[in-house]
Amino acid sequence: MAYYNENFREDLTHIIKDEYFEDWLEIVKDILLHKEFQKRKLFHHHKGNLWEHLTEVSYYSYLMAKTKNADERVCAIAGLLHDFYPKAYKYSQELYDENPEYLTDVKKKQPIHQMHGFTHAEAAAKNAWKYFPEFMNEKIESCIKTHMFPLNITPPKYKEGWIVQYVDKKLSIGLINKIRYLLGKRNKNM
Repeated sequence: MAYYNENFREDLTHIIKDEYFEDWLEIVKDILLHKEFQKRKLFHHHKGNLWEHLTEVSYYSYLMAKTKNADERVCAIAGLLHDFYPKAYKYSQELYDENPEYLTDVKKKQPIHQMHGFTHAEAAAKNAWKYFPEFMNEKIESCIKTHMFPLNITPPKYKEGWIVQYVDKKLSIGLINKIRYLLGKRNKNM
């Protein structure tokens, strides 16, 4: 599977493109173009791939930040990198063909506290610092590390962390299909 696409706009059709889309894109464009980030198209995640999930959490966190007087840049970047873990927790033939090193041994028995849900937030923060240090700061790192609250016992420290955590949970369990209402708008095309 060819995953890299310099014209990444084609890969963002799952996000509603409204008047805020270009502003969000300006914040995250360099991350979206990065080859390591684009490999997340090969990571299975819930009902799609990790690329789609990360871009949705980022965009909708960015939109929610607009309504909650929060830092839109922090929400956009933290949302994009919150699950930027280095190893996939679900098997993907495409990822195996790309590089088997990206796969976790899913058959290996682990204590519950070492399973993906408990460890991936810390791993994602480390990976974000490794690949995107120019985008990282203490606030973004905190948002990434605490996005699994309450599974991880440390709650978000910042408003932006609560936003990313909320949007991630809602998208992950399928309760937010269209969250345009966050901006107080209704649109028949949603």
